[in-house]
Amino acid sequence: MNIKVISWLLKHRELLLAVIAAAKKFNRDGNYISQWEVVDEIARLVIPVFEREGVDAGTLLASDTWESDEVSAFALGAEVQAMGVDWQSLIQVILPILIAILRALSPDE
Repeated sequence: MNIKVISWLLKHRELLLAVIAAAKKFNRDGNYISQWEVVDEIARLVIPVFEREGVDAGTLLASDTWESDEVSAFALGAEVQAMGVDWQSLIQVILPILIAILRALSPDE
């Protein structure tokens, strides 16, 4: 789990809600084109914010471990739950898509 990416997303609640709406269309059993359309929609939402803020993809991708930041992970989980966001959807759909986008944007990858 990448705590930095989740923290960044939670700081942008309006963006998070838009990403969640897009991610609801993601179907793991769908064809590649339908899955790619969701990834593209999410990329079009987050990339302008990354650019506007000068986000360093490598910094967000820098590994963090559950053990080293357990308290932060639990706090994020509570914050996500308080917003009514489905934690499982965030971890299984949204986070992998955001990490893939960041990797594509990172010069180190």
